[in-house]
Amino acid sequence: MKKEVRVKIHYDNIIYSLQKAGGISSYWSALISRFLRDKTDINFTENPNENISRRELQIPIDLITPSSSKRILVDRFKKIALKQQIEPFIFHSSYNRSTSNSKAKSVITIHDFVHEKYYGGLRRYLHVLQKNKAIENAKKIIVVSENTKQDLLYFHPYLNENQIHVVYNGVSDDFFPIQKRLSSNKPYLVFIGSRAYYKNFNFAVDVLQALPDFDFHIVGIALSKSEQRMLKEKIPGRWKVFTHIHNHELNIIYNQAFALFYPSSYEGFGIPLLEVMKTGIPFVALRQSSIPEVAGEAGILVEDLDVDSFKNAILSINGHEDLLSAKGIVQSNQFSWEKCYQETLAIYKDLSL
Repeated sequence: MKKEVRVKIHYDNIIYSLQKAGGISSYWSALISRFLRDKTDINFTENPNENISRRELQIPIDLITPSSSKRILVDRFKKIALKQQIEPFIFHSSYNRSTSNSKAKSVITIHDFVHEKYYGGLRRYLHVLQKNKAIENAKKIIVVSENTKQDLLYFHPYLNENQIHVVYNGVSDDFFPIQKRLSSNKPYLVFIGSRAYYKNFNFAVDVLQALPDFDFHIVGIALSKSEQRMLKEKIPGRWKVFTHIHNHELNIIYNQAFALFYPSSYEGFGIPLLEVMKTGIPFVALRQSSIPEVAGEAGILVEDLDVDSFKNAILSINGHEDLLSAKGIVQSNQFSWEKCYQETLAIYKDLSL
């Protein structure tokens, strides 16, 4: 009979203090909820936060080493001592922190290389410095797609590929098909997530301008004044913005949409593609980075960031909704947080041998 490997884990929950909501928070909470479910030997370091994903977790207070520090922008770059950990343990930070505890075997998850590819100045320098130190300290490196693995090896060609494990993200069961409410409003396209320039939000607005029969629903942070001016100028009266919404609200927005519009030039993974596929609603995306891995044969992928190409792709959905819906649901079933959790746990067990 195979002996069960004992795993002792410490999770650094710093991501909950760095963002109110987001893909990394969803990833981290999906793992934590399953470790708690399975009564794993796990404890946590945590700062005060207002994170939406964290609010939905019930972590026993005796498992948390709290930090009262309000200097999160400084502390995020410091190594955690974890002096209370006196036995060998797995240390995994939600966002690139390291520990000075010699008993730790560190694991890091690399979600993308956005800063290396698209940013400069002090922001890029500090982020890359911290990430590089975490990579140097890691016994195992988890990446969320094959594309992210290739990016990792491009920026760190000295790494041993045996250290690197592709573990795909999952998708919440909060997303599923629902009966559409009848509406006399125009069909709408959904844009979700960050509006950093590589996400091509301005381009998306140009496409909407060329599609006067469609409205635009924007899910993410509040609009800037310049974004509001652009929207009022190019698609007046045709847009709505939704900020800090919960999954049940997002599920309704997806379900009533004509399609998800996802023209991002770079994604480490692209969780919204899975979310919308689970609802059975089509998507139109740019064939770049990890997107083809997640999309598979579902949805419509466009080769170039060209207004006419995206306009025609969106219009081509008409009459093919049922086929695209079926393909999307089949593709989304290839991914799950349970599978992500089991593969992550297997990596910890391998390190604990």
